[in-house]
Amino acid sequence: MARATGERSHEILRLALTALARLAHRGATAADRSGDGAGVLTQIPRRFLAQAARDAGIRLDLEDPFAVGMLFLPRERRARGQAIRLVDAGLRRAGLRPLGWRDVPVEPATLGARARATLPAVAQVLVAPPARAFGGRRREHDAWERRLYLARRLIERRVAARGIAPFFVCSLSCRTIVYKALLTGTELAAFYPDLASPLFETAIAVFHQRYSTNTLPSWPLAQPFRLLAHNGEINTLWGNRNAMRAREAALASPVWGRRVRDLKPVIWTEGSDSASLDNVLELLVRSGRDPVHALMMLVPEAWEDAPQMDPDVRDFHRFHAALMEPWDGPAAIAFSDGCLVGAALDRSGLRPCRYKVTRDHLVIAGSEVGVADLDPATVVESGRLGPGDVLVVDTKRGVLLHSDEAKREVARRRPYGRWASRLIRDVPAVSEGARTSMAPGTPAPAAAPA
Repeated sequence: MARATGERSHEILRLALTALARLAHRGATAADRSGDGAGVLTQIPRRFLAQAARDAGIRLDLEDPFAVGMLFLPRERRARGQAIRLVDAGLRRAGLRPLGWRDVPVEPATLGARARATLPAVAQVLVAPPARAFGGRRREHDAWERRLYLARRLIERRVAARGIAPFFVCSLSCRTIVYKALLTGTELAAFYPDLASPLFETAIAVFHQRYSTNTLPSWPLAQPFRLLAHNGEINTLWGNRNAMRAREAALASPVWGRRVRDLKPVIWTEGSDSASLDNVLELLVRSGRDPVHALMMLVPEAWEDAPQMDPDVRDFHRFHAALMEPWDGPAAIAFSDGCLVGAALDRSGLRPCRYKVTRDHLVIAGSEVGVADLDPATVVESGRLGPGDVLVVDTKRGVLLHSDEAKREVARRRPYGRWASRLIRDVPAVSEGARTSMAPGTPAPAAAPA
């Protein structure tokens, strides 16, 4: 759900929660009513959290810039205190100042027995921006997001070394927040009373109901993750994970410098295929690429032997094929960094994704039609994504970009055709019709912004 103009309202969240409840049949439910997991990713609801912070005794004005972390912590008091101290220390080490903590209200009675037995403490930490002057410009927000990402990676390692569990950072961002739980889509709104507040305003909402296929249900594996929600399977998962681990030694970027070592390992080994894809997407985005660019690298369309494709887009894929192998398999993906929000399909297009656009710039995309009640007279466009397509809403510019336009925009930012011609040499393979690409001198690190 998104308002393309960027106007925030509680209506966007309400529509997303309604859609999530209507997709509950797409998930799984145990005999005790415990679901596989459901959640929403939204922009930070500034008015709501400023009020909630004051109620929790945290000094915070609505005009003050702040980030927020949403965390699952141990319920045992001593372990929770240790975890909070490690989080505070990790934030300070990254040059950030924690403003205070807030216990997130929850309603355990809405959960099934298994989900209730594993219920973590849910808490939010509010974080001030870096100490240097902060004018709120987009580049400064990007730098702030990088610091938050670095802090989270440091914190995760230190908490794991102490053996503190459960511990999971659902989100830590100056733009977005994730509310998720081990339940079904019909129960999320009742479990988190925060979501009912009319002060909870956003222009973006990504919603997801999980159906676990390759990992058991758990609180951390509920979706959305930090940047995406994923419906499908990554059939090349083990190859993707191994390739990412192999290239970690070569990762380099001016935005990280020597701190790049603190980002490794990139992929959470206990995560699902969706979590692993989110890990790599997050690395690419925090290192300087926007989410559309990063997803075009990770989940490329079928670009070879496609004569109708825009030459600039083909050059983009030819260049990036030497940097990143595709994460392949049937997949529908919703993604957002808090400014851009969109949906994408893999090259085969085997997962459904339908969308509608209304006269007042509301954009809805989901696996089914009918997730929201719309007056047909207000609908100005409806359709479905095809294989390899993307649909993007840029709330900063107030525009809706369809697949060809969005991809051309990314592909024309750099001279990928010239770079590919200079760096890539196609060598005939032994098998007929097969080719391999070698890229001596190619800017190999996946973390470097292109």
